[in-house]
Amino acid sequence: MIKYIAPNELRTVWDEVRKGLEAIRAKGHTEWLPEDIYCDCYEQRAMLWLVGQGFMVLQPNGKELHIWAAYSSNHQDVLDGLEAVKEMAKKGGCNKLTFSSVRKGWEKSARILGFTPKVWELQL
Repeated sequence: MIKYIAPNELRTVWDEVRKGLEAIRAKGHTEWLPEDIYCDCYEQRAMLWLVGQGFMVLQPNGKELHIWAAYSSNHQDVLDGLEAVKEMAKKGGCNKLTFSSVRKGWEKSARILGFTPKVWELQL
């Protein structure tokens, strides 16, 4: 299940999303604050999608769709969310899906998922 959270619904889910964002930041992503994501989602520069027990934050950038943050206590939720995001990006005319991470573990996982190094990209 993947569900878009409209700007006027952000407050209803924010406490849980913020906990996930803080968990991501604790693993080294300190270049942004949860408030940055809230603001961009509220101002419609980014989109919050609930995925199973977690979430994904997406930022459109021309023909690219960037995964700003993804979190779930269930790894399968992230994989399912990624499949839904790939389809969404294709339907939206995007030709590239990107994410960046400071975590070494993503080097192997990203390649398995079809991304290539630098800013991890997936050609759509």
